[in-house]
Amino acid sequence: MTRNLLVLILTLFQDNYVRLGTLTGALVGFWSPEILHGEAGTNAFIYGFIGWGIGAYLANYKAENTQFKQKKKFRVFQGGR
Repeated sequence: MTRNLLVLILTLFQDNYVRLGTLTGALVGFWSPEILHGEAGTNAFIYGFIGWGIGAYLANYKAENTQFKQKKKFRVFQGGR
């Protein structure tokens, strides 16, 4: 059970953009409870989830842009010389 939870957490937070977005969102939700008029813990969870989504979007956007710029050269092995 602990191993599965650890794998889930590491999968969800494997990118720096996602980690930064989640932490920023959680801190904003914790320090500004007057925005949603709720408890600090609930707001931290909500804004952390929003930050996670923004971080995942930015990580995907950056991965798509760098994928086509770095094309690997295709080389054919032609023998033992």
